[in-house]
Amino acid sequence: MNQKKYTEKEKLAYLEKATEIGHSRARRELGYPNSWSTANSWAREFGVEIALSDLKAKSASFNQWYREEELLIAMQDIIDRGMEYINSSDDLSPDEYKKVTEGVKRAVETMNLIQGKATSRAGTETAETTDAAIQNLTRAFLSNEQKVSELGDRGA
Repeated sequence: MNQKKYTEKEKLAYLEKATEIGHSRARRELGYPNSWSTANSWAREFGVEIALSDLKAKSASFNQWYREEELLIAMQDIIDRGMEYINSSDDLSPDEYKKVTEGVKRAVETMNLIQGKATSRAGTETAETTDAAIQNLTRAFLSNEQKVSELGDRGA
């Protein structure tokens, strides 16, 4: 396939027109280049920004919204399934429990990141008290004193 080579003058003439009316209309009026990607590569080559038409700009924003919305739905599904697994399994090993809770935690962090919320926090608790609380919970879990599924049955 023989592709026409355009001179720098032709490229600059195209880019001047495209900055005024956009890629699609400039390509129709001038009859070149053959593809939008070629036109866009010229814009990058010369450092020229071509504004998208209003319709294309709206379309791009909807695409971004749908992508984010789909990711949020997927993350919520991971959280729901993880919690369901934890609450329905009476014989989870500590390792299985840790893996599921880490997966749920990552899904929550991903949701927060997508929504522009904080993904880390600086707490006021000390490492010693947090570590002791985790060790106590782990001991209770390992000794079968307390099941995760029983936590929801207790009153406040």
